[in-house]
Amino acid sequence: MSTPEHQEKLKVEAKLFREKLDGVLRDSTPETHMRRLLCVYAGLITETLMEYDEPDVVMEQAFHRVADLLHCEPVASTDKFALQWDVDRDTEIGRHAARSLVSKLPKGLDDVHEIAIALVLNDFAVWEKEFYPRQVLLRLFIDAVISAITFEMATQDFCDLLIDSFVAEDGHQLPEAVLALAALTGHAMTRCPDDMQQVLLNALTDVMVRESVRHATSGSRKWDSLFPANDGLAGNVNEYMSKLLPQVDEFFEVIGMDDMQARAVALAKATGRMVAVSCVEDVGQIHPSIAKSLAKTGMILGSQYKGEQT
Repeated sequence: MSTPEHQEKLKVEAKLFREKLDGVLRDSTPETHMRRLLCVYAGLITETLMEYDEPDVVMEQAFHRVADLLHCEPVASTDKFALQWDVDRDTEIGRHAARSLVSKLPKGLDDVHEIAIALVLNDFAVWEKEFYPRQVLLRLFIDAVISAITFEMATQDFCDLLIDSFVAEDGHQLPEAVLALAALTGHAMTRCPDDMQQVLLNALTDVMVRESVRHATSGSRKWDSLFPANDGLAGNVNEYMSKLLPQVDEFFEVIGMDDMQARAVALAKATGRMVAVSCVEDVGQIHPSIAKSLAKTGMILGSQYKGEQT
Protein backbone atom coordinates (compact mmCIF):
# COMPACT_ATOMS: atom_id res chain seq x y z
CA MET A 1 0.00 0.00 0.00
CA SER A 2 1.20 3.49 -0.85
CA THR A 3 1.45 5.99 1.97
CA PRO A 4 -0.04 9.49 1.67
CA GLU A 5 3.50 10.82 1.46
CA HIS A 6 4.26 8.49 -1.42
CA GLN A 7 1.10 9.51 -3.28
CA GLU A 8 1.94 13.18 -2.77
CA LYS A 9 5.43 12.57 -4.15
CA LEU A 10 3.94 11.03 -7.32
CA LYS A 11 1.54 13.95 -7.74
CA VAL A 12 4.36 16.46 -7.48
CA GLU A 13 6.55 14.61 -9.96
CA ALA A 14 3.66 14.15 -12.38
CA LYS A 15 2.85 17.86 -12.28
CA LEU A 16 6.48 18.88 -12.80
CA PHE A 17 6.85 16.43 -15.66
CA ARG A 18 3.67 17.67 -17.36
CA GLU A 19 4.77 21.29 -17.08
CA LYS A 20 8.18 20.43 -18.51
CA LEU A 21 6.58 18.69 -21.49
CA ASP A 22 4.55 21.77 -22.33
CA GLY A 23 7.80 23.71 -22.50
CA VAL A 24 9.69 21.12 -24.53
CA LEU A 25 7.03 20.15 -27.07
CA ARG A 26 6.35 23.30 -29.06
CA ASP A 27 3.83 22.44 -31.74
CA SER A 28 1.94 24.31 -34.41
CA THR A 29 -1.56 23.41 -33.23
CA PRO A 30 -3.20 22.29 -29.97
CA GLU A 31 -4.25 19.03 -31.61
CA THR A 32 -0.69 18.24 -32.67
CA HIS A 33 0.45 18.98 -29.12
CA MET A 34 -2.20 16.62 -27.77
CA ARG A 35 -1.12 13.82 -30.11
CA ARG A 36 2.51 14.24 -29.12
CA LEU A 37 1.73 14.25 -25.40
CA LEU A 38 -0.33 11.10 -25.83
CA CYS A 39 2.62 9.38 -27.51
CA VAL A 40 4.99 10.52 -24.77
CA TYR A 41 2.67 8.95 -22.19
CA ALA A 42 2.62 5.78 -24.29
CA GLY A 43 6.42 5.84 -24.20
CA LEU A 44 6.40 6.10 -20.40
CA ILE A 45 4.20 3.01 -20.22
CA THR A 46 6.30 1.21 -22.83
CA GLU A 47 9.50 1.63 -20.84
CA THR A 48 7.86 0.21 -17.72
CA LEU A 49 6.67 -2.82 -19.71
CA MET A 50 10.07 -3.59 -21.26
CA GLU A 51 11.48 -4.74 -17.92
CA TYR A 52 9.24 -7.83 -18.04
CA ASP A 53 10.11 -11.06 -19.83
CA GLU A 54 6.70 -11.02 -21.52
CA PRO A 55 5.85 -7.34 -21.97
CA ASP A 56 2.90 -8.10 -24.24
CA VAL A 57 1.11 -9.95 -21.42
CA VAL A 58 1.63 -7.13 -18.92
CA MET A 59 0.66 -4.66 -21.62
CA GLU A 60 -2.79 -6.23 -21.96
CA GLN A 61 -3.27 -5.98 -18.21
CA ALA A 62 -2.32 -2.29 -18.31
CA PHE A 63 -4.79 -1.62 -21.13
CA HIS A 64 -7.62 -3.28 -19.21
CA ARG A 65 -6.79 -1.24 -16.13
CA VAL A 66 -6.80 2.06 -18.03
CA ALA A 67 -10.05 1.15 -19.76
CA ASP A 68 -11.66 0.32 -16.41
CA LEU A 69 -10.51 3.62 -14.92
CA LEU A 70 -11.86 5.51 -17.93
CA HIS A 71 -15.11 3.50 -17.82
CA CYS A 72 -14.98 2.85 -21.56
CA GLU A 73 -13.69 0.50 -24.22
CA PRO A 74 -11.53 1.66 -27.15
CA VAL A 75 -13.04 1.97 -30.61
CA ALA A 76 -12.07 -0.92 -32.88
CA SER A 77 -9.71 1.15 -35.02
CA THR A 78 -8.80 4.69 -36.00
CA ASP A 79 -6.57 6.29 -38.63
CA LYS A 80 -5.82 9.40 -36.57
CA PHE A 81 -2.12 8.43 -36.30
CA ALA A 82 -0.98 8.07 -39.90
CA LEU A 83 2.72 8.79 -39.44
CA GLN A 84 4.50 5.97 -37.69
CA TRP A 85 7.84 7.80 -37.56
CA ASP A 86 6.22 10.51 -35.44
CA VAL A 87 4.92 7.83 -33.06
CA ASP A 88 8.45 6.43 -32.79
CA ARG A 89 9.97 9.87 -32.14
CA ASP A 90 7.56 10.81 -29.37
CA THR A 91 7.28 7.43 -27.65
CA GLU A 92 11.07 7.41 -27.47
CA ILE A 93 10.91 10.80 -25.73
CA GLY A 94 8.63 9.13 -23.19
CA ARG A 95 10.92 6.14 -22.80
CA HIS A 96 13.90 8.40 -22.17
CA ALA A 97 11.88 10.43 -19.67
CA ALA A 98 10.89 7.24 -17.85
CA ARG A 99 14.54 6.30 -17.39
CA SER A 100 15.30 9.80 -16.12
CA LEU A 101 12.42 9.71 -13.62
CA VAL A 102 13.41 6.37 -12.10
CA SER A 103 16.11 7.79 -9.83
CA LYS A 104 13.68 10.35 -8.39
CA LEU A 105 10.98 7.87 -7.42
CA PRO A 106 10.93 5.45 -4.45
CA LYS A 107 9.57 2.52 -6.46
CA GLY A 108 11.33 3.25 -9.74
CA LEU A 109 9.52 2.11 -12.87
CA ASP A 110 6.46 1.04 -10.88
CA ASP A 111 6.02 4.67 -9.89
CA VAL A 112 6.62 5.80 -13.48
CA HIS A 113 3.80 3.45 -14.52
CA GLU A 114 1.45 5.07 -12.01
CA ILE A 115 2.44 8.57 -13.11
CA ALA A 116 1.78 7.68 -16.75
CA ILE A 117 -1.69 6.34 -15.96
CA ALA A 118 -2.49 9.41 -13.86
CA LEU A 119 -1.42 11.72 -16.71
CA VAL A 120 -3.59 9.76 -19.15
CA LEU A 121 -6.65 9.99 -16.89
CA ASN A 122 -6.20 13.69 -16.17
CA ASP A 123 -5.55 14.78 -19.75
CA PHE A 124 -8.15 12.53 -21.37
CA ALA A 125 -10.79 14.34 -19.29
CA VAL A 126 -9.73 17.58 -20.98
CA TRP A 127 -8.98 16.23 -24.44
CA GLU A 128 -12.34 14.53 -24.89
CA LYS A 129 -13.98 17.96 -24.64
CA GLU A 130 -11.59 19.56 -27.15
CA PHE A 131 -10.64 16.81 -29.59
CA TYR A 132 -11.96 13.24 -29.63
CA PRO A 133 -14.19 11.02 -27.49
CA ARG A 134 -12.30 9.09 -24.84
CA GLN A 135 -12.94 5.82 -26.72
CA VAL A 136 -10.94 7.21 -29.66
CA LEU A 137 -8.23 8.62 -27.38
CA LEU A 138 -7.89 5.24 -25.71
CA ARG A 139 -7.46 3.53 -29.09
CA LEU A 140 -4.78 6.06 -30.05
CA PHE A 141 -2.99 5.45 -26.76
CA ILE A 142 -3.17 1.65 -27.13
CA ASP A 143 -1.95 1.80 -30.72
CA ALA A 144 0.97 4.05 -29.74
CA VAL A 145 2.07 1.64 -26.97
CA ILE A 146 1.76 -1.35 -29.30
CA SER A 147 3.78 0.44 -31.98
CA ALA A 148 6.52 1.43 -29.53
CA ILE A 149 6.86 -2.08 -28.12
CA THR A 150 6.74 -3.64 -31.57
CA PHE A 151 9.40 -1.28 -32.90
CA GLU A 152 11.68 -2.12 -29.98
CA MET A 153 11.14 -5.88 -30.25
CA ALA A 154 11.64 -5.79 -34.02
CA THR A 155 14.83 -3.76 -33.61
CA GLN A 156 16.23 -6.25 -31.12
CA ASP A 157 15.23 -9.26 -33.24
CA PHE A 158 16.61 -7.84 -36.50
CA CYS A 159 19.92 -6.88 -34.91
CA ASP A 160 20.14 -10.35 -33.36
CA LEU A 161 19.37 -11.93 -36.74
CA LEU A 162 22.12 -9.97 -38.44
CA ILE A 163 24.73 -10.50 -35.72
CA ASP A 164 23.99 -14.12 -34.79
CA SER A 165 23.15 -15.48 -38.23
CA PHE A 166 24.33 -13.14 -40.97
CA VAL A 167 27.65 -12.29 -39.29
CA ALA A 168 28.48 -15.11 -36.84
CA GLU A 169 27.18 -18.06 -38.88
CA ASP A 170 27.44 -16.88 -42.48
CA GLY A 171 30.74 -15.11 -42.06
CA HIS A 172 29.74 -11.63 -43.18
CA GLN A 173 31.27 -8.53 -41.66
CA LEU A 174 29.54 -5.76 -39.70
CA PRO A 175 29.73 -3.29 -42.60
CA GLU A 176 27.74 -5.79 -44.65
CA ALA A 177 25.19 -6.07 -41.85
CA VAL A 178 24.69 -2.28 -41.82
CA LEU A 179 24.37 -2.25 -45.60
CA ALA A 180 21.92 -5.17 -45.60
CA LEU A 181 19.60 -3.72 -42.94
CA ALA A 182 19.58 -0.36 -44.65
CA ALA A 183 18.77 -2.06 -47.96
CA LEU A 184 15.82 -3.80 -46.34
CA THR A 185 14.68 -0.39 -45.11
CA GLY A 186 14.96 1.12 -48.58
CA HIS A 187 13.01 -1.76 -50.06
CA ALA A 188 10.29 -1.43 -47.42
CA MET A 189 10.00 2.23 -48.38
CA THR A 190 9.16 1.30 -51.99
CA ARG A 191 6.24 -0.80 -50.77
CA CYS A 192 4.54 2.36 -49.51
CA PRO A 193 2.49 4.70 -51.77
CA ASP A 194 4.51 6.45 -54.48
CA ASP A 195 3.47 9.92 -53.36
CA MET A 196 5.11 9.31 -49.96
CA GLN A 197 8.56 8.31 -51.20
CA GLN A 198 10.45 11.58 -50.63
CA VAL A 199 8.77 12.19 -47.28
CA LEU A 200 9.56 8.62 -46.27
CA LEU A 201 13.19 8.90 -47.33
CA ASN A 202 13.68 11.91 -45.07
CA ALA A 203 11.60 10.47 -42.22
CA LEU A 204 13.32 7.08 -42.23
CA THR A 205 16.72 8.73 -42.28
CA ASP A 206 15.64 10.72 -39.23
CA VAL A 207 14.61 7.48 -37.50
CA MET A 208 18.05 5.99 -38.20
CA VAL A 209 19.83 9.11 -36.97
CA ARG A 210 17.83 9.32 -33.74
CA GLU A 211 18.36 5.66 -32.95
CA SER A 212 22.10 5.77 -33.62
CA VAL A 213 22.52 8.94 -31.52
CA ARG A 214 20.43 7.40 -28.75
CA HIS A 215 23.04 4.64 -28.59
CA ALA A 216 25.99 7.03 -28.50
CA THR A 217 27.09 7.19 -32.14
CA SER A 218 29.31 10.23 -32.51
CA GLY A 219 29.71 12.63 -35.41
CA SER A 220 27.30 14.47 -37.66
CA ARG A 221 23.55 14.03 -37.36
CA LYS A 222 23.03 15.35 -40.89
CA TRP A 223 23.26 12.14 -42.86
CA ASP A 224 21.78 13.73 -45.98
CA SER A 225 25.05 15.61 -46.41
CA LEU A 226 27.09 12.38 -46.46
CA PHE A 227 28.30 10.88 -49.72
CA PRO A 228 27.14 7.33 -50.47
CA ALA A 229 29.78 4.75 -49.64
CA ASN A 230 32.03 3.82 -52.54
CA ASP A 231 32.36 0.24 -51.41
CA GLY A 232 32.71 -3.07 -53.20
CA LEU A 233 30.13 -4.52 -50.82
CA ALA A 234 27.40 -2.69 -52.70
CA GLY A 235 27.47 -5.27 -55.46
CA ASN A 236 26.30 -7.94 -53.01
CA VAL A 237 23.08 -6.20 -51.94
CA ASN A 238 20.83 -8.34 -54.15
CA GLU A 239 22.31 -11.45 -52.53
CA TYR A 240 21.71 -10.04 -49.04
CA MET A 241 18.17 -9.08 -49.94
CA SER A 242 17.22 -12.46 -51.37
CA LYS A 243 18.53 -14.15 -48.23
CA LEU A 244 17.12 -11.82 -45.58
CA LEU A 245 13.88 -10.48 -47.04
CA PRO A 246 11.87 -13.71 -46.63
CA GLN A 247 12.90 -13.92 -42.96
CA VAL A 248 12.00 -10.29 -42.35
CA ASP A 249 8.62 -10.61 -44.05
CA GLU A 250 7.89 -13.76 -42.06
CA PHE A 251 8.65 -11.92 -38.82
CA PHE A 252 6.26 -9.11 -39.70
CA GLU A 253 3.56 -11.58 -40.66
CA VAL A 254 3.94 -13.49 -37.39
CA ILE A 255 3.57 -10.34 -35.26
CA GLY A 256 0.75 -9.03 -37.45
CA MET A 257 2.46 -5.84 -38.65
CA ASP A 258 0.79 -5.34 -42.02
CA ASP A 259 1.30 -1.57 -42.27
CA MET A 260 4.18 -1.06 -44.74
CA GLN A 261 5.00 2.33 -43.25
CA ALA A 262 5.38 0.75 -39.81
CA ARG A 263 7.58 -2.00 -41.28
CA ALA A 264 9.85 0.61 -42.83
CA VAL A 265 10.13 2.47 -39.52
CA ALA A 266 10.96 -0.74 -37.65
CA LEU A 267 13.73 -1.56 -40.13
CA ALA A 268 15.07 2.01 -40.07
CA LYS A 269 15.22 1.85 -36.29
CA ALA A 270 17.12 -1.44 -36.47
CA THR A 271 19.52 0.06 -39.01
CA GLY A 272 20.25 3.00 -36.73
CA ARG A 273 20.99 0.68 -33.86
CA MET A 274 23.20 -1.50 -36.06
CA VAL A 275 25.14 1.61 -37.05
CA ALA A 276 25.72 2.28 -33.35
CA VAL A 277 26.74 -1.33 -32.67
CA SER A 278 29.19 -1.32 -35.57
CA CYS A 279 30.93 1.76 -34.18
CA VAL A 280 31.51 0.31 -30.71
CA GLU A 281 35.12 -0.36 -29.82
CA ASP A 282 36.00 -4.08 -29.55
CA VAL A 283 32.90 -5.07 -31.54
CA GLY A 284 33.66 -4.08 -35.08
CA GLN A 285 34.44 -0.43 -34.80
CA ILE A 286 33.68 0.97 -38.19
CA HIS A 287 34.30 4.70 -38.25
CA PRO A 288 30.95 6.44 -37.64
CA SER A 289 31.08 8.37 -40.91
CA ILE A 290 31.63 5.13 -42.85
CA ALA A 291 28.82 3.32 -41.03
CA LYS A 292 26.43 6.19 -41.77
CA SER A 293 27.47 6.28 -45.43
CA LEU A 294 26.89 2.54 -45.66
CA ALA A 295 23.41 3.03 -44.25
CA LYS A 296 22.67 5.76 -46.79
CA THR A 297 24.00 3.61 -49.63
CA GLY A 298 22.02 0.60 -48.47
CA MET A 299 18.76 2.55 -48.51
CA ILE A 300 19.40 3.71 -52.06
CA LEU A 301 20.29 0.22 -53.30
CA GLY A 302 17.44 -1.41 -51.43
CA SER A 303 14.96 0.97 -53.04
CA GLN A 304 16.20 -0.29 -56.42
CA TYR A 305 15.90 -3.97 -55.57
CA LYS A 306 13.70 -5.78 -58.11
CA GLY A 307 13.60 -9.23 -56.61
CA GLU A 308 10.44 -11.16 -55.86
CA GLN A 309 8.06 -9.15 -53.67
CA THR A 310 5.79 -10.78 -51.15
